Amino acid sequence: MRKSAGFTVVELIVICVVLGILVSIGTVAWSATSNRSTDRTLAAEQQAWLKQFETYRQRFNVYPNANSSGVAITGDHCLGTGFASGRCKGGATPVTENASSAIMLQLAKVGTAPDYPRKGAINGYSGPWVSYATAGEIRIYQSYKQTECPEDTTKDTAFTTANICYVRMVKN
Repeated sequence: MRKSAGFTVVELIVICVVLGILVSIGTVAWSATSNRSTDRTLAAEQQAWLKQFETYRQRFNVYPNANSSGVAITGDHCLGTGFASGRCKGGATPVTENASSAIMLQLAKVGTAPDYPRKGAINGYSGPWVSYATAGEIRIYQSYKQTECPEDTTKDTAFTTANICYVRMVKN
């Protein structure tokens, strides 16, 4: 009996299984690399906002703390604009972007605000936002894809559905 040239069904199945495994490994590796890259960009943005606040403090000897009428800034405020949903923070107390908020107007006095491309929300949180809600400090929050916070940031465990990290400034 003469053997025909070509692959048997078993050989084709083995090849398909091996290719499927290789594609799966490649997809997982690419996804992890993509998430790390996104998180590096988010961390750079968070640090750029921190630098903007520090520049303001150096120039005026205080962090931005009041609107033009002298009313104290409180609560949470988006940093920047262009959020896909129009919000930088989701959850029970969402925060809507506002280019003319007291924070944005104060920070504009010391230079152009950081302008990073907005990524989609991660479990309803985009970031960055600033919070004046904790007594004695100001926090700049950012949501991250990875489960660990970048160096020089702290994980806020109050957010259970997303990895939210902040940098802290002590009010003066």
